[in-house]
Amino acid sequence: MKNETQSALVARDAAIILLLIWAFMQALLMIWAPADTQTTYLLLLFLMDIAVLCGFMDRVNTGTALAATITCGWVAYKLYSFYAVGETVYLTDYFVTVLPLLGSGAAALFSRSMRHVNAENKLLRRQVDEQVLVDDVTELYNLRAMYRDAQMMTGYCVRNHLPISLMIIQMRYESELHGMLSHSRYIQLRKRLAELVMDSVRVEDKVYCIDEHGTMAILLTSNEANSAYVRSRIIAAVTKEDAFDGILERGTHMDLRFACKEYDEHFGKDMMAFKKAVESELAYDV
Repeated sequence: MKNETQSALVARDAAIILLLIWAFMQALLMIWAPADTQTTYLLLLFLMDIAVLCGFMDRVNTGTALAATITCGWVAYKLYSFYAVGETVYLTDYFVTVLPLLGSGAAALFSRSMRHVNAENKLLRRQVDEQVLVDDVTELYNLRAMYRDAQMMTGYCVRNHLPISLMIIQMRYESELHGMLSHSRYIQLRKRLAELVMDSVRVEDKVYCIDEHGTMAILLTSNEANSAYVRSRIIAAVTKEDAFDGILERGTHMDLRFACKEYDEHFGKDMMAFKKAVESELAYDV
């Protein structure tokens, strides 16, 4: 993979050099062109540019066919003019013979090399994303981290006969708040809500932000009945008059939906099923 990437980068650099040579030759063509041929050259350059654009747009066959047509047509025309009419063949006429295929070939080489580089970058970005365990807005651990921790904690609690529950918290009117607030205010809202939830739980309980809508999950080392105390503390925190000062307007309240379920051994190591079972309870919090 590394050698392929290096080869693609070398090909990209070579294509850029060829394109610079192509552009320089185009400039020389118009500078040195005799006055009576400039209009013809401008038309040919326009057609060459179309062939090059086809190469950049991954229409390599179309670009190559157009470039070959320009070259063959031009060579046939100049041969006829030279032998039948006796026209002079200028140095710039040789430029026109080379330029179409040079430009379209360089563009196709650049497009092909960048396709490989972009695929490599996407692969690296996906690999990095798969390793990220922290939500970039709230700085809480994310859903991937929750699945990892839930497997370890449920295994530990089962072995030691301890209760463990999963609580999920959603903003009830998240879409309305998102539409009402500016992007920066919405980010502040998510951060502030995360802080209030963090301040309302015990040190041994773990809080996660599990999606981009501010939904949070808490792994509680308690049974489902005792989770009601956590819920009441969170509600008390977010309903304080100054809880969202500077973010929400006066009179706008934060309303949350809660769902909690105690882990049962029938879930086994399937934490996704455990989470879905908790999420299904959200519909009943009306």
